[in-house]
Amino acid sequence: MKKTLTIAIAALMLFACGREATFTIVGTVANPELEGNYVLLQQIVDDAFATVDSVQIIDGTYTLTGSVETPIYARLVVRTEAFTQLGRPILERGTIRITTDVDGTSSITGTRNNDIRQAFLDSERAIQERMNQIVQAFREAQQDGNTELITSLTEQHRAYSERMQENRLTFIKNNINNFAGQTVLNTGARRLSQEDLEAVFALANNQTLQSPEVADALERLGIMQRSAVGQPFVDLTMPDVDGNYISISDFVGNGYLMIDFTATWCGPCRVGKPDMIATFNRFSDRGFNIIGVWFDNSREAWINGMAALNMPDWPQMSNLGGWQCEGARLYAISSIPHSVLIDPNGIIIARSLRGEDLNVKLAELLGE
Repeated sequence: MKKTLTIAIAALMLFACGREATFTIVGTVANPELEGNYVLLQQIVDDAFATVDSVQIIDGTYTLTGSVETPIYARLVVRTEAFTQLGRPILERGTIRITTDVDGTSSITGTRNNDIRQAFLDSERAIQERMNQIVQAFREAQQDGNTELITSLTEQHRAYSERMQENRLTFIKNNINNFAGQTVLNTGARRLSQEDLEAVFALANNQTLQSPEVADALERLGIMQRSAVGQPFVDLTMPDVDGNYISISDFVGNGYLMIDFTATWCGPCRVGKPDMIATFNRFSDRGFNIIGVWFDNSREAWINGMAALNMPDWPQMSNLGGWQCEGARLYAISSIPHSVLIDPNGIIIARSLRGEDLNVKLAELLGE
């Protein structure tokens, strides 16, 4: 009798677990051109999306069912001549409702994490729509030559960009211990500063810190901390313009060295080069050196681009991997141009200095 009861309890537990892991996706599609096509449910497998199920759109609707042990971030796509994404649901217990309008915008609700995340996406979309309106007005002001309006719109755009960042950070902080918050962190960690990430993880519980969803953000924070001001420089070795391998360490110790993270395809980088060259000419005889780390993809474009910029004869390196440049990872670079200033002892003393800010710092260190 006791054995029979134990088996019954075990079977009931398995049944309960199965119920908890079951999800149903109920989708509606407003675009009639997608009628009859197949919706593909895809999940990350070995760091790439793989199709795990599919269903045909009939009368503008589709239904998918499945089960997961824990919440999973997935995506729904329609393979037509033009790739169409129907949304990025969180697969979890319950009925997930996805409504996709004619222009392809989807709303995903019905379960706890999807509801939480959709509320965030709605708030972010409202800010983005206002920013788009400002950009359109900015273009019109440029055409009209209205400099006063251009200045005002530039400031408005900056303010909304800050609001967007604050909105994202607040959401992540409030939701770091649920899957919805972790997915937003996972997709937006590159936009957060070291201070932001430290504040986020100070609120995380032990379970969250062990979650695969936050692993990349934790790794990025570690890289930021290791390459922060006050830390020893991180060495980097790549080919120079002649194909010979050089390292940052080859040039550390001979005065102050600035690593210039840049690319010939980067507009702001190109615009800033004349000022950087002027700074180099002003301070090079007093112990200021530069090494360029280029995020270019093509050797021809790299060499020709540097020639067009009349680059001086300071060391230049690139693995021609674009954003796959090892320097981007080692120094947690999320945008270029970016600079890292290293003192004669190999200690990072400043980051992201350029233009007049760089001149002021070098005058402080090396004299006028």
